[in-house]
Amino acid sequence: MNNQAPDGKNISQSSIFKTLLAKAERYLKHPAEVTKLLNEAFKKATAKKSVGTLAAEAWENLQILSRMIKAAVAGDYKGIPTTTLVGGVAVILYFIMPIDLIPDFIPVVGLLDDASLLAWFMTSIKTELDRFKDWDILHQQQVRQEAHNSAPHNADSSFGTPKYSDRTDNTVEVDKHTEL
Repeated sequence: MNNQAPDGKNISQSSIFKTLLAKAERYLKHPAEVTKLLNEAFKKATAKKSVGTLAAEAWENLQILSRMIKAAVAGDYKGIPTTTLVGGVAVILYFIMPIDLIPDFIPVVGLLDDASLLAWFMTSIKTELDRFKDWDILHQQQVRQEAHNSAPHNADSSFGTPKYSDRTDNTVEVDKHTEL
């Protein structure tokens, strides 16, 4: 093996990755399978997150990519090119594969090719990622606002209605017949 760091673009042109592109197309026809795949990637990334700065950066990129794929597959985020979706799923598939160009069981070094491919892909779709990030911020705000608007309240909505009209202001009637 040479001492040169893996190059994401070269990995994306490898026969392994081309096979994963075809597999990614099949995955996208089954949204539940995409969800399982994203969960597997999340578990692996969580386990590898403490490896160092490289892993932390890959972790952030993986989270953004996963949210974008999940939103697109759910139909919430529209207009994403199919090639971007297929490529993103293929990158996730490569990430979870234990045996790839540099096997993942080799400590630290085993993640270099995964992180390199992920960084290259994220750079190549930067414009799409920026659009998604803007959409994601607005979408999260809308979700929070809808949750706030639909939150139940426990206020007595009958206050001020005829039921209380026979009482003077600031009086409370206590039922003395209720046992404690």
